[in-house]
Amino acid sequence: MQTNNFSVSLQKNGEVQAINVEIDSSTDDADTYVCYLNGNRITQIRKDSNVWKQLWGELDDSEVKELGDHIDEALTK
Repeated sequence: MQTNNFSVSLQKNGEVQAINVEIDSSTDDADTYVCYLNGNRITQIRKDSNVWKQLWGELDDSEVKELGDHIDEALTK
């Protein structure tokens, strides 16, 4: 059974950082992912039409894509 919490890595500010991810289920079958760095919420993203989009937060587009790619990898394990 898949867990609703897991960790991935993200290259941010010149270093690899552990990001804790919490799956937030939605009613439209497109889950969102709340991401935490050092216990602080930093962003919430979701995949729409095969593109990762940031619902809120201050990550740039490349960080959102990288984070989403790592989430995809974690979910397929």
